Parts: sequence; structure tokens; C-alpha cells
Amino acid sequence: MKWFGWAGTILKINLTNRVITKVPLDPDLVNQYLGGRGVNIKMLYDNTVPGEDPYSVKTPLIFGTGPLTGTVCGTGRFNVTSKSPITNILADSNCGGHWAPELKYAGYDHLLIEGESEKPVYLLIIDDCVEIRDASHLWGKDVWQTTEELRREIGDPDLQVAAIGQAGENKVKHAAVIASIGRAAGRCGTGAVMGAKRLKAIAVRGTKGVNIADPEGLERALEEAYQRITTSQRYDFYPKYGTTILTETSTGVGRATVKNFSSTVWPHLDKIGGNVFLEKYSQRSKACYGCFIHCDHYYQVSEGPYAGTRGPGLEWETIAAFGLRCNNSDFPSVLLANNLANQYGMDVISAGTAISLAIELYELGILTKADTDGIELRWGDPQLVLDLLRKMALREGFGDLLAEGPYHMAKKIGRGAEKRVMHVKGLDQDGGENRGFKGAALSYAVSTRGGEHLRGLIRTEMSGWLSKEEAIRRFGSADVTDATTYDTVGKPRAVITYERLSLIADCFQICKFNTFWSGFPMWEEQIHNLFTAVTGSKLSLDEVLKATDRIYCIEKAYNIREGQVREDDIPCERWLKEQIPDGVWKGALIEEEGFRKMLDSYYSLRGWDLETGAPTREKLEELDLPEIAAELESMGKLPVGTKEEGGGK
Repeated sequence: MKWFGWAGTILKINLTNRVITKVPLDPDLVNQYLGGRGVNIKMLYDNTVPGEDPYSVKTPLIFGTGPLTGTVCGTGRFNVTSKSPITNILADSNCGGHWAPELKYAGYDHLLIEGESEKPVYLLIIDDCVEIRDASHLWGKDVWQTTEELRREIGDPDLQVAAIGQAGENKVKHAAVIASIGRAAGRCGTGAVMGAKRLKAIAVRGTKGVNIADPEGLERALEEAYQRITTSQRYDFYPKYGTTILTETSTGVGRATVKNFSSTVWPHLDKIGGNVFLEKYSQRSKACYGCFIHCDHYYQVSEGPYAGTRGPGLEWETIAAFGLRCNNSDFPSVLLANNLANQYGMDVISAGTAISLAIELYELGILTKADTDGIELRWGDPQLVLDLLRKMALREGFGDLLAEGPYHMAKKIGRGAEKRVMHVKGLDQDGGENRGFKGAALSYAVSTRGGEHLRGLIRTEMSGWLSKEEAIRRFGSADVTDATTYDTVGKPRAVITYERLSLIADCFQICKFNTFWSGFPMWEEQIHNLFTAVTGSKLSLDEVLKATDRIYCIEKAYNIREGQVREDDIPCERWLKEQIPDGVWKGALIEEEGFRKMLDSYYSLRGWDLETGAPTREKLEELDLPEIAAELESMGKLPVGTKEEGGGK
């Protein structure tokens, strides 16, 4: 059959027996799971058994593009999915750049990688030619060196490479897959899973392009999208600053995370912030594939001890992790730390949080020089951050402990260290303080991969993007615009709305920065118009939204199968017991009673059991997942009876 949007082939690669198989894409699969993140979780669920170790030869590693990948603005994206060595539940991370369109143009929608190689290898994919090649000469090299070497070896400067660095090789728990030099599938440790398989890189070049079902319709939908985005007030600064400006905005609304979440006040905006970056370090804008928002930058340091530092890919989370969280106001060192994280292949969030946690534990006397290789850990020491990053990536000395990531590192240390970790389900939290934002706290807590902002964060709670009238129309309550309320009507609905939007973005592979998630007036309807024009799909918007619920439900079922229970959706101890000490939200924490009421309402709206947090049989069957209901029932994990649906206030 002729495919539009989708390439039409899943590439299965078994590294153990070196068998490569091309499987036709099943139309029923994409009708049910759309693509990208959706098809990835279906393949993960079907190809794993409960309790398997993330590094097991039986644990698959899955790369997935979407039906919009490589077609319209902001669609240079893919998802990497496996089992997380950090949480032992779902690992799923989204990445931009230029790698995904090349895979699509080569003719493949998804890569299902199974088994493990006896020696280091890399995959070379050039259209119909797929090879497993020796990578012994690349093992021990960083991502940038690997990318450059492969381009020389293949003789193609446009070869797109997704690779791991030394962190992935050494199975640093928060190792990342890095594509296009500076874009990261950062969270959950998929780079460590790739390292366990001894898969150094996937190098791709494609020349086939993508078929478009309705070129004229796509042109109209693109024109509407362009007008909606470029006439938005956010277009005045988003292409200009990218996410670096969130240093200023997060500080302004009380979401900055300073000194390992011990403060929300950042007094050094004159040294580290979006404006300083633009004035002193940014050289020019940079875009992912075909994106007119171009929110990325190339940067360079021209003076001081870190002069000569240059690179791409700076984000707010990097500034928060290596700057604010470590109380480090030396911006050039943060830029160098960003390069090191990309070269070694590490998630900047977990790496920076591990360092800041270690400094706090040292300050509290829980860690001593006997634990740290004799190194004194101090707040605001730029060289310390850089030195510990190297030790972490190589698992050298004290770095071996840091390489476990904040949650596991604290568990190994003991002596109360566990109480200083901000996390959900074991995944350390990103750079946004949530104790003052009750709906945001709910979105983090119910995230299927652990605590972070890219799955369902209620941006309207902190941004003022919606009027109270619009909030009532969309979510049933104006309280969704008030951060302080434990609203059981609007906020659970808003979390689900943002979860659906995030899923549409991750399945179709359109960047969230091009949507209302980031404040642009690109809602589900406009994205659906692009999808329909590209693919010719007859799926209605309601059917697409039902598919997102199906996908979220199977993600939840995967976690339930791995042993997750309701209490895993409750915030960590620091959220519940430690007040914010200063700033806009001084005295704020998450009150457990109010939170649990919001959680009950969220479960009810989802059709999940209030006592266990698991999807009910009725909901699973409604979403055409009877086989999952049967499996959960056989494991004793299917709730007995059906709870009443619908939230109340």
C-alpha cells in the first residue's frame, strides 16, 4: 500500500544474532496508537515481560518517528522508549534536531532494537541498506568525536548520528542519547540501556522523502499555523531567546530552584539569564529541522578561564541544573558544562541535581571528604561542577556514586540523604519549583515516567495565558488560573488536557514549543488539520483524542504491571513536609489532604480505580484494550468493581 506521512516500515534489529528484519507497518497499529510515543509504548508493552532488568538482553530499545516527522515546522523529532534504569518503569524521552527526518526519509517509522552485541557496534542506515558495523574504534569516544568520525568514515558530512558517549558506555543511570550534536533524549536513562546493548551509535541518511496526501490542504493548514504562531506575542521573544529566558520568568513567578531546591530566589540575573546569554554569548540562532521558531543558539565564550568554549543546544534546564541548583553564577562554566553533558551523553537535569544534592549533603555533614575523594564540595564553585561531571561520566572514584543519579545515590548513602531528593517515582525533578503550584504538582505526580514538566504541566496556572472565562469554558473552573487552590474540577481536567496535547505532539512528532503548551494558539484542532492533510487519515479529532487516552492508559498499565501502586502518585516527603523558605511562595508546601482529593478527581476522570490507581476493566475495554485487562487480572492487578466517574469539587 502507498503510505502518506508514515514511511510504512518498522525496522527490527537483533544485536545478539545480527538479524535485520523489515516489517510492514500495520494500518490498525497506527489507527490505534498514531505513531512515535504511542506505537513505541505498544511495542514495549508487547515485547517485555514484567520484572525484566532494564539492562537485560530481553529489554528492547525503541526509536520512533511520527506521521508529521520531516514534513512541517517543528517536526524534526523522535521518541526513545525502553525500561528505565532509574525508575524501573517506563523510560520514554523525546528529542529534536535532524536525525528523525533522515530516518523517515530512509523509509522507516520505528526501530525495534533487541538483544545485545558481544562487542561494540553501530548501525548504518542508508535508505534500503542497513548494516551492523564494528564500533570498537569508537568505544571510549565522546558523542562529538563519534559523530565526526562516522561522517569521515562514511564520507558524508550530512550523515545524521544519534549516539552515546562515555556515560552510556559506563551505564551512568541518567545517560542520554544525543542526536545532531546538541539535542538530547535526556530523561530516564535510555543512553544507559543503549550502552548495555553495546550499541554506540545509529547513523542515518535518507533520500526517499515523504508522500503528502493533500498538498493543497497542507499548504492551507501550514499558512494558518504560521499566522497563529508568528502573530502571537510570544513570537516576539521565543525565537530570540529560546528557553534561556525562563531564567527570568521562573525567578519572577517563584519557580526557580536554587541550592538543591532550598531557595527560590536567584539574585544573579545580571550574570546568568536569558538577556545576558543573548548579549554576551549567543552568536547566532539555530533551528531543528525546518523550524521557523529557531529557539536554539550557537554560543561562544571569548574571555576568562573558559575562553574558547563554543557549542549549540543551551536550554533553561541546563542553566537551572549547573547554575541555579549549584548556586553557580559563572555563566561560561555553565556553557562548558552543557558541552560536557552533550559530549559525555548525560541528562543535564539529573547530572546537575546529583551534584547539587552532593553539595547539600556535604554541607549537612552527611557526606565527608572520606566519601568525596578528598574533594571539598562548595556552593558556587564552577570548576567543581566541571570536575564532577567528568568523574560522573567515567564512574571514577566519587563519580561512581554520582553516576547512580540523585535518587539511587541518596539511597546508597542513607543517613537521611533520601529526604533531600526532590523526585516522583524515583525520577528527580526538573528545574521548576512546584510547592506553590498545586495543579503543577498533580501533573508531575501522575506522570507515567516520573516527575517532570513535559507530560501534563498546566501552563495556564502560572502564565496567565487564559482568561477566567476561557478557563471555565475549557476546564469547568476559573480556579485553574489560581496556583494556590486544590481545585478538584478544573485542575484535574486541565492536567488531562495537557497530557492529551503532549501525547498528540509526541505521537505526531511536532515540537511542543509550536503548540499551546508553550503559549502559541496552536490547539488540538490545528494540529489535527496538519495531520489530516499530511496522512489523508480519516481519524476524527475525537478518535485521535481517544487514541491519546488509550496510549496513556497502556503507559499506566505498563507501570502497574511493573509494580506501581497509588502511593507512587503521591508527592515525595520534601513536597509534603518542607515549606519553601523564601520568595514569592514563602511557606508553601503540598498539603496531602487537598492533593489526595485532586488525585481522586483525576483518577475518576481517567476511569481509574481510586484505591489502586489502576485502570478499571470498563475503561480498558472502552479503549479497546481487553487483552491488557485480562493480563492485569491474571496478575491480580485489575481493580475489583468500577468506581463512579467524574470529578467533584
